[in-house]
Amino acid sequence: MQWMLAVDTCGAEGGVAVAHDGEVVARRSLPGRETQERLMLAVRECLAEVGIAVSELDLLAVMTGPGSFTGVRIGLAAVKGLAEGLGIPVVGVSRLGLMAQLAGGGAVAWLDAGRGDVYAGGNGLPEAMFSRAEAEALGGRVVVGEEVLRGAGEWVGLPDIVALVRTAYESAAKGEFSDVALLDANYLRIPDAEVALRARS
Repeated sequence: MQWMLAVDTCGAEGGVAVAHDGEVVARRSLPGRETQERLMLAVRECLAEVGIAVSELDLLAVMTGPGSFTGVRIGLAAVKGLAEGLGIPVVGVSRLGLMAQLAGGGAVAWLDAGRGDVYAGGNGLPEAMFSRAEAEALGGRVVVGEEVLRGAGEWVGLPDIVALVRTAYESAAKGEFSDVALLDANYLRIPDAEVALRARS
């Protein structure tokens, strides 16, 4: 694999990067509130910066969540569309799994889910949403990367676009790709409208 496009729209600030043989050669930040308007423009800017066409990409990488419902959906939809249109493979990467990996293994990563809840996953724990008390009862080594959770575990920070690129290249080198048809956003917390709909049915 030579040319990769990586997209992360999960957090308050996402990013887009073009990488060559595992090294980022162009990148743009995506402020969360501008993701929908800026995403494809940022992709075009990165490709233009390195002088390649979208048809020359060999691999796509995308952060699958957890994150904001709108942000995760926008990034994933864009990458899936490109994958199907270009006929190239995709590597989907979980933010929780990547945080746990960056911590050196044996860790459970936490992300803030709002309302006193956390998303937790890693070290063999299936990714899910827990109340803070439930998550604390799980025990084990906890790593965090958001100010709101500082002090709840070891600080590792949030994975950036460079970490996504490196992890995706490692997976691609081992032939570990995502099935585009099955690749789905990981919201973990379902939208309030869906909660209300389920309550009525």
